[in-house]
Amino acid sequence: MTASLDLTASRNIAWAPTIDLFYEGEDLPLAGASIRMEVRLYPGAAGAPIIAVPGITFQDMAATDDKPRRVRLSPQIPQAALEAFPTGLNEPEPGEADAYSYDIVITYADALQDKLALGRFLLEPGVTLP
Repeated sequence: MTASLDLTASRNIAWAPTIDLFYEGEDLPLAGASIRMEVRLYPGAAGAPIIAVPGITFQDMAATDDKPRRVRLSPQIPQAALEAFPTGLNEPEPGEADAYSYDIVITYADALQDKLALGRFLLEPGVTLP
């Protein structure tokens, strides 16, 4: 169940989105699980991530008439941490977003892991001053 999606944040405000990851089939074994996210310059970049977001809050949500079953994630990155990100390898022009890579991994109580999501983490410069 790996979702491929781009996430966007701004350097000028804290990042606290609600991310719904839809899935079908049996309930995921979420009791005792933990979810974390890492952002790097590119997939497989050596060393420490630019930022690690451990202990992401999550909620398993039942299917409804108009939406399938989903896990709702609530990651958070403070504004100061976003402001401190280095310039991305894409070397953006002024006003353009820096591009990084991220993934979100769940570790179940039995220590097995799944990648829930991956993609580009786009960091916009922002407009409104903090």
